Amino acid sequence: ELAKLLGVPDVLVFPSVTLLQIGVLPLLTGSNGVILGDIAAHRCIYEACCLAQQKGSQFIQYRHNDLNDLAEKLAKYPLEQVKIIVIDGVYSMSADFPDLPAYVRLAKEYNAFIYMDDAHGSGILGENPSSDMPYGYKGNGMVNYFDLQFAEDNIIYVAGLSKAYSSYAAFLTCGDRQIKTNFRN
Repeated sequence: ELAKLLGVPDVLVFPSVTLLQIGVLPLLTGSNGVILGDIAAHRCIYEACCLAQQKGSQFIQYRHNDLNDLAEKLAKYPLEQVKIIVIDGVYSMSADFPDLPAYVRLAKEYNAFIYMDDAHGSGILGENPSSDMPYGYKGNGMVNYFDLQFAEDNIIYVAGLSKAYSSYAAFLTCGDRQIKTNFRN
């Protein structure tokens, strides 16, 4: 049902967002990847980035929602190196959110993935926002709010059910069953 709501092939469910972050983020970068994290990203993302760093990845923070600072840092790494841009969908302390289409353009330019924790936007923001419904419909998250594509736009989408749905669970989008199997293993 979550996959259908989001419009993705599959999702992998975890007990919590924190457990998802520490289980998945180090796997995505491997032992020689680079994580570029927004300095205002949620603490559980920070902890997962530190764990990835302990396993050999580089972890660099950039100024909050500062695409110029991020671009300068991305430019230092070869296109073929694994690069993950870590952001929140809706930032928990300020309720602001990134210009996701601009992040997508930048990620494509530097051959990077966007890893977005939308725990505070999922269930609230959704597709087809309008003046009558500024948060959009369905609550299917920030990616749908901006009418972007998960796989085509290199977005790894993470969210939880604890905020809007008052349920203890979290999920990660999977482009296909093989990706889901890889994460499980």
